[in-house]
Amino acid sequence: MESLVWAEKYRPLKLHEIINQVHVTERIKAFVKDKNIPHLLFAGSAGTGKTTMALAIAHELYGNSWSQNVLSLNASVTPDTPIMIKREKQIKRITIGELANEYFVDSNSKYAYPSDIEILTLNKNFDINFSHVKNISRHPSNKIAKIKFEGGFVKTTLNHSLIVMGVNGKLKSIEASQLKKGDLLITFKKEIEGAEKEINITNLAPKRPKKLLEKIRINDDIAWLLGSYLAEGVTTKHVSVLTYGYPQEYSIAQRASSIVSNNFGLHSGLHTIRSGSSGLRSGIQVAISSTQLASFFRNYFYNKGASKHIANEKRIPDFVFNLPIELRHSFIKGYMGDATGKWKDYVRFSSKSKEALIDTAWLGRISGLDTSCFKTEARLIWKLPSYSYIKSEFIPSVLLLDFFKEISSKLNFNWHYLLRHQLYSKKAKRISKNIALNLLKKIPELNLSTSEREKLNLLKKIVNSDISVVKIKEIKIKNYEGYVYDISVPENETFFGGTTPILLHNSDERGIDIVRGKVKDFARTKPIGDINFRIVLLDEADALTQEAQQALRRTMESYTSVSRFILIGNYSSKIIEPIQSRCAVFRFKALPDSDMKKFINRIVDGEKLKISDGAIDAVIFLSEGDLRKVANILQAAAALSEKITEDIVYDVASQAKPDDVKVMLEAAIKGKFADARKMLQDMLLKQGLAGSDVIREIHRQVYSLDGLSEEKKVQLIEKIGEYEFRLSEGSNDLIQLEALLAQFLLAGKK
Repeated sequence: MESLVWAEKYRPLKLHEIINQVHVTERIKAFVKDKNIPHLLFAGSAGTGKTTMALAIAHELYGNSWSQNVLSLNASVTPDTPIMIKREKQIKRITIGELANEYFVDSNSKYAYPSDIEILTLNKNFDINFSHVKNISRHPSNKIAKIKFEGGFVKTTLNHSLIVMGVNGKLKSIEASQLKKGDLLITFKKEIEGAEKEINITNLAPKRPKKLLEKIRINDDIAWLLGSYLAEGVTTKHVSVLTYGYPQEYSIAQRASSIVSNNFGLHSGLHTIRSGSSGLRSGIQVAISSTQLASFFRNYFYNKGASKHIANEKRIPDFVFNLPIELRHSFIKGYMGDATGKWKDYVRFSSKSKEALIDTAWLGRISGLDTSCFKTEARLIWKLPSYSYIKSEFIPSVLLLDFFKEISSKLNFNWHYLLRHQLYSKKAKRISKNIALNLLKKIPELNLSTSEREKLNLLKKIVNSDISVVKIKEIKIKNYEGYVYDISVPENETFFGGTTPILLHNSDERGIDIVRGKVKDFARTKPIGDINFRIVLLDEADALTQEAQQALRRTMESYTSVSRFILIGNYSSKIIEPIQSRCAVFRFKALPDSDMKKFINRIVDGEKLKISDGAIDAVIFLSEGDLRKVANILQAAAALSEKITEDIVYDVASQAKPDDVKVMLEAAIKGKFADARKMLQDMLLKQGLAGSDVIREIHRQVYSLDGLSEEKKVQLIEKIGEYEFRLSEGSNDLIQLEALLAQFLLAGKK
């Protein structure tokens, strides 16, 4: 079970539980009592209860079957879902949650907009490539599907779609809730070439190194040695040790020692070790005495932020994914110290590190190798007497069957016999690419019509592509409490994710295709139960494109008899007038401090927290009437300390303390610019605050400053707006805020 999201845990489920908003609640209660509601538009600032009100309506109307009668466009995967990205031309295997954490600076935001990320995807021509990411979205969920397929698994929300191949050879998406055991998902293997790599490690050298190493130039031997470290290595502050079996791996230990000597000019001692009560010599160690290399291994071969450098925390370094194919293969050969089997046949890797196994599976897939990943092992497969273990050599047999039936009269060979396993006794859903290609070559193209030739060419393209299909083995629906994430890839609307890569659907759910497709399909379907309409819940409706809103208007008109729409947004002015006129509009007010305090006390009592009065005031101040932000701040603070103090609240909220900012501004006004600049640097560099957070607090403090006329305060507000815009455009935080402090210095002069 993931960590509980308190914003969801303490979300009211009934109308009478909703905090404040009495003017809205009473009118909504009347609609629900009559079991009939109009189209609704909820507008107001974030965290004031708009989404909560919509969900409470659904619970009141439908009871336990509410989720079957409500469409919400939030479709996502769990944060531990492995993906592959490219940033600054460097490939990296990461989880979607780790990526999101880098870009979600506001604990309350639903979207992040990275400008420098590409993700591994599939285009319409069946080419595996990296495509630009438009945004990352997140939302809470209470149920997920764990989909186990041949060679791995992926966890998604029930309405997240996975990509399958249609009978016409075109890609189509199917929601997780509609998939079943035996269905075929799309995976791949491809040689994505890298480049020669040098790693500068001068920054890892101690002050007085015995031997300074400037660069590690990765060749075949070094790649093998690094793989061997992943399997056999441990590191202290000054020494790295690789341990092999003795005497059977004596020659391997000699090779490792020789590589260290020849490539780094370092001495590496070889000595045997005893184990067990027998005292027999069972191991041989290669000890590399270099503080600089020890730092290299600690920095590159373990999870970021790992408290201990142990086997459970090991990872394949990012730079390995960017090496040329042959050097990646050399790395994997070195890693075979944790494996059984034979290279270019069948290899099974064992590891205590789940992440290292997933890394291995993905590294193999982009290096042209067939891989699988399980709980305690990863597999590489080249050939076996049976193809039962190979996952990347099949396409759906229905593609060929339908086509051969269509052109049967033009064929001069017994295709029924050649496809007997797919047609008759076994009725196999898949066919190997090799067999499929040989069959397609037998087709006399001159006898085909233009449309038939196009279908033939499409089949050949699929067979010759890097994609293949794997079977779903099991689908389990599980309770879940936490955030889930999605990535928008506008060009291709797909991305690969999973412990081994599976093609997942993605779309910008604010576009016209969603309204014409998913929304329209749901809206025209009859409800389940005694309520004669379903609810389409469109959160952040003010972000819908103009085209999507026009399409939505027509959908609302056409299906009013079986559906009601609840639109939620911060700004009703961004909703087109024809939609507004069809809705009952409710405006949600920012909550007063007294209601905020009641909500805080509810969480404090429910979680048995200890909190100071100053911390309560700080939470209220920072939340600005947003209950969701209240819950997020309290949950983050509770994870740090049993007693929540004002300082902890400001730390976890990554917000500048009002008193600190006020003192800084007063110093600038009094002409103490050096002191003010030092305070600013501490906020940005030592406290790690974002420039946008600091400038927001500067704006709050302007009005409370003494010694400035109202006219000068107005002028400073104008300057703050200008510098805030510069920061939003990507300017350097420190330079812009120092320039803003200079404006306060000038304002303080008589």
